[in-house]
Amino acid sequence: MILACAAVLATQLAAGPGPFAATAAEASPAADTTPSAEKSPAYSRAISVLGGDSHSVVLRSDYFSSSTQLDDESDFIGATLQGKVAYSMGDRFRFNFEGRAINSDLGRGASTDTVLLEGYVSVHLDAADVRLGRQIVPWGRADGLNPTDNLTPRDYTVMLPFEEDQRLGTTALKVDGYLSDEYTLTAFTTPYFTPTVIPLPKDSNIYVDTRPARTLADSVAALKLNRSGGSLDWSISYYHGYSLLPSVRSMGYSGGVPVIELRYDPINVLGADFARNFGRYAVRGEVTHTWTQDSAGTDPLVTNPFTYYILGVDRTFGENLNVNLQLLGINVLRYSDPYAISDPALRAFAIENAIIHRQQDPSTYGMTARISNKWLNDALEAELLVIHYFERPNSYVRPLIAYAFNDHVKGSVGAMVYRGREDTFFGALRKNQGAFAEVRYSF
Repeated sequence: MILACAAVLATQLAAGPGPFAATAAEASPAADTTPSAEKSPAYSRAISVLGGDSHSVVLRSDYFSSSTQLDDESDFIGATLQGKVAYSMGDRFRFNFEGRAINSDLGRGASTDTVLLEGYVSVHLDAADVRLGRQIVPWGRADGLNPTDNLTPRDYTVMLPFEEDQRLGTTALKVDGYLSDEYTLTAFTTPYFTPTVIPLPKDSNIYVDTRPARTLADSVAALKLNRSGGSLDWSISYYHGYSLLPSVRSMGYSGGVPVIELRYDPINVLGADFARNFGRYAVRGEVTHTWTQDSAGTDPLVTNPFTYYILGVDRTFGENLNVNLQLLGINVLRYSDPYAISDPALRAFAIENAIIHRQQDPSTYGMTARISNKWLNDALEAELLVIHYFERPNSYVRPLIAYAFNDHVKGSVGAMVYRGREDTFFGALRKNQGAFAEVRYSF
């Protein structure tokens, strides 16, 4: 199994934000983000039939030249139907639902999977908003790699091409208290911890997914104080819960097949982020410190405490050419070399956990670059994303081109290229590199 889970982190870092999407610091709550199709007379008639305030449906057809499951399967043609509806009752209550039905391999008779991405009720009070139900709550202002984003699990096995497709909802209670026009205090809690779905080889191991008990005593809780709307946007946050990514350990054998336990270790995370514009330049960053159960660094199967930080700058040239560069670092406290463990079985699992949680070395440094541009009245878009790590050199490159044929139909083509040794984050995914394409129809 060693190196198989290297793909977990590789996929995590490779995801990045959706192409051409605004970062968190660029988004404005007051901005009109309604797709043009939703402003048409046909849309208005559909809403009158459905009875909702807003509504969107997207039909997508995708092609992937390789699997996301760490196997040798290739050439997948899939179809996805995704819908979203929101309904208001007066000025106080609002209901939001978003679901997806997907079949990733139509040609080989795969089953169709359905998932409720979001389903919650919002209550608007004079100085607060209360949201209860399944919801997606992303945190962080950096581009794609967000150390503070501990509330949103992802599905890294879904065969859809964009970052927003990977996000999963969590059933939770969230309260946003508006302290002033610029300051918001957010509280989040749930007893229903939902981990990230990761690709694992299923032909050689049996996996046991051990999650925390769904009790109030084992609940996840988080707080964030956020300032936005001024010259400097920033937040500070605290998370008390569990790692979204698993640690692995042996549970012996069953019928001669290794049984691997996936555990989600308790963690506490103190974080902060910021964003500020200087003319055409934007500077943004994040930093977190994570406390784990192995504060002394003596348990090779438990992640050590670590500090994770990222700092970047982007600039727009002309009207649409944007260049974004970021530097990142991860410093492990009380580092102990997993390769120096004498017991070969224990060493194998310790190395695997180090790969998953980026603790192979006492310090890891890397960089990201994203270059994007638009032409033809923004109908044609192109983007190049590069992620590179300096220690144990390995890289990920994703070129992407998209064209909007009209307000309803959009096509995208791209590729995922991995480079590095097999015992590195991205090198472990080399056999699954390939091309993808999508045509989507929105109505």
